[in-house]
Amino acid sequence: MAVEIPQVTQVLGERIRRRRQDLGLTLRKLGEKIGMTAGYLSRVENQQITPSLDALQAIATALQVPMFFFLNSHPSEPVVRAGERRKLTFPDFRLGYELMTPETSRQMMVVLIRLQPGARRITPPLSQPNEQWMFVLEGRMTINVDGAIYHLEKHDSIYYDGNRLREFACVGDQELQIVCAVVPPVL
Repeated sequence: MAVEIPQVTQVLGERIRRRRQDLGLTLRKLGEKIGMTAGYLSRVENQQITPSLDALQAIATALQVPMFFFLNSHPSEPVVRAGERRKLTFPDFRLGYELMTPETSRQMMVVLIRLQPGARRITPPLSQPNEQWMFVLEGRMTINVDGAIYHLEKHDSIYYDGNRLREFACVGDQELQIVCAVVPPVL
């Protein structure tokens, strides 16, 4: 369940440490908040291991930032080139995120989500209320928003309160590609 972040693992650990320290949290206190040991978090911060998707989301939520905050390089350009997007890939979940906006410190964040056939993402509660919009670029999906199940096809979209999202999944035999806008950024 490792996070594949080529040549960014060092930045990830450093940014987690810096954010934790900015909030005045010890490794032990952060661990207590998210149900992880201080030793595990220390190994993440020291680039000895990379966290799983769920662990990274829990760390980000506890530190009150979106997951992409840890990869944010604060670019000065408003253009994000296709080959230069910051990416988080979780092979064990057959899931990947690509940041399509230049930073996460603004009012909105847009990500391209890719799910392999049969893959699904159960979503944990996020750090703050938010609004989300998803647009299906390719493939088909099911999405559970507070117990209501919706089936979306190519070019369908859905808008919902982000904290009501329970899970989404790729159905069929084609990769699911979704553009997701989040306001404010909390993923």
